[in-house]
Amino acid sequence: MNSPPSADADQSRSEALARIDEVERALERLAAAVRAQAAELQGELAEARLSVIALHSHAVAAALVEPPSADDAPQGSAEGARLVALDLIGRGMSADESKDRLREAFPGIDADRVLRDVGATSGH
Repeated sequence: MNSPPSADADQSRSEALARIDEVERALERLAAAVRAQAAELQGELAEARLSVIALHSHAVAAALVEPPSADDAPQGSAEGARLVALDLIGRGMSADESKDRLREAFPGIDADRVLRDVGATSGH
């Protein structure tokens, strides 16, 4: 015997509501997991930013203490001389002191020309 139409409709409605509740609970679990993962990632991001800031601060402090020397690039290296010259110019070191450091670090390099070239290229 078949159930009356109203009983079938009630059964279908109950099943649909149960499925809606099930999907809603699953969605809430998923949302909670996403929020937890997002919070964890935000924490990792904050730690990474602090590490970068600390590394940068350390590098800046070290750079202020000791300008580049001959150990920073191969002897006689024109490219190394340009890199050191760029760093010296960026630090605001005087032209005379920069030339002396370049001559000491890179014997045989035309320190005047290197500083002129780097200064023109870097806009200094």
